[in-house]
Amino acid sequence: MNNQSTKDKDAISANGMAATSHPIATEEALRVLKKGGNAVDAAIAASIVLSVTEPNATSIGGDCFAIIKMNGKDPVSFNGSGVAPEKANYDFFQKNNIDKIGLTSPHSVTIPGALDAWNKIHDEFGSLEFEELFHKGIDVAKNGYKVTNVVSNAWNNSLNKLSENKNSKIHMLKDGKSYQLNDLRKSQALGETLELISKKGVKEFYNGSIADDIIKSLNDLGGLHTIEDFQKQNTIRSETISADYRNISVHQCPPSGPGITVLVMMKLLEKLSIEKYNVNSVERFHLEAEVTKQAYKLKEETIGDPDFVNLDLKKILSEDNIDNIYKNISVNSCADVGDLNIPNHPETVYLTVVDKDLNVASMINSVCYAFGSGITSQKTGVVLHNRGTNFRVEEGHPNCIQGLKRPLHTIIPGMVINKDGDCDLSYGVMGGQYQPVGQVHVLNSILDYGLSPQQAVTFPRAFHFSNIYKLEKTVDKSIFEGLKDLGHNVEYIDGTHGGGQAIKIDRAKGNLIGGSDPRKDGYAQGY
Repeated sequence: MNNQSTKDKDAISANGMAATSHPIATEEALRVLKKGGNAVDAAIAASIVLSVTEPNATSIGGDCFAIIKMNGKDPVSFNGSGVAPEKANYDFFQKNNIDKIGLTSPHSVTIPGALDAWNKIHDEFGSLEFEELFHKGIDVAKNGYKVTNVVSNAWNNSLNKLSENKNSKIHMLKDGKSYQLNDLRKSQALGETLELISKKGVKEFYNGSIADDIIKSLNDLGGLHTIEDFQKQNTIRSETISADYRNISVHQCPPSGPGITVLVMMKLLEKLSIEKYNVNSVERFHLEAEVTKQAYKLKEETIGDPDFVNLDLKKILSEDNIDNIYKNISVNSCADVGDLNIPNHPETVYLTVVDKDLNVASMINSVCYAFGSGITSQKTGVVLHNRGTNFRVEEGHPNCIQGLKRPLHTIIPGMVINKDGDCDLSYGVMGGQYQPVGQVHVLNSILDYGLSPQQAVTFPRAFHFSNIYKLEKTVDKSIFEGLKDLGHNVEYIDGTHGGGQAIKIDRAKGNLIGGSDPRKDGYAQGY
């Protein structure tokens, strides 16, 4: 069997598999599986490694969403997104003439939720000791790791941001410069922070010395954070939300994540019979753009933190509502939904693990923009996310900032469940606002066009965003011209859209089939 994926080949194994965006994380997940840990243990251990090796994309100062399916039971959702400080209400921003939360503002830092989520997931499903899951992350932080290509590029692009914060200049730069490809990067402070958490527990992060240092670092910049805010952080465990697509069920985390967007898009594409068009056709790319417009309009106008916004998810997914949206879509023309004014950001890590008992962890962690807010805690070496920049400072908007409210998120893990209640596919796509589109693109590639996981995550991508249809340069020129003829404002981009991983469970053959996006630095590997 081919136990490690490449750009062109799936990984195939029988006993367990991990797919992450960094080689060290994939290897650590497999080590944990081989030692007797389950999918949850391996996913958390990999996430801790990634918080060291991909600081541009994730951190213990960021957030986490996960879908976990264990012991043959229904999948469950964990929303580990952070709340805004209690004092961060609309009146404060209005009084101080702040109409938008800046990317590097301390107000962009909501309470980091990742650690609380990992801890809650482990408490319910973990088999190894929580402390053990930190060992590799501590080791690579203290002893160093070689910087990979994607991460070095992000560092170069974020040099100015990191230079503006005195703590980041110390912890995140090398003699005032960004880390380059193959540089050895160590973070003694972060290693000691991870070690402290491993020995004393996550309470040290939310009600101890780590919290104190983060709060002081933010307060010194004008932040409103208090120890009480950190103490109130709480991961939401709930049922997943789902929608039937042909003969399977697609599962997502409920809001405050945008998983509902994926479900709406899949229902629309089912109604449009997307499978009758060629996998690499103008029609397919056109219809993906059209359902994106409609679903994102719905998301921006209706979705927010359900503790603050009245949401009727059943109504949103009802046949009547899908029919009403469907009427706005044509295979022959472009709809105009206006300027939705959606913030964009690309940095996230998605990973998935399947163990020998076919337990499944689908997990995604993020700091929002590259290196988050660019703010690093003084003593801990923890870079802090800027998810709060997704809030609107618009009274009456479903995503208007309010104390202890969670911002509308972008990170979404995915899972496909068959009619027998078993997981057929665990998958996710990175790339900020692109994620729902990317998930749909991968799902349709696998479910409708028969592509393998590796083929599906590698396939050329496009994203209709801010009234521009942005195509990767791997998209055929004929498709570019065909979309243009239909009325799309089309352009090729220099970069790529996101990343992604997927593991398919083939019960008939007893195989796990994994793919990892070549747009990132990782791979899928099994044993």
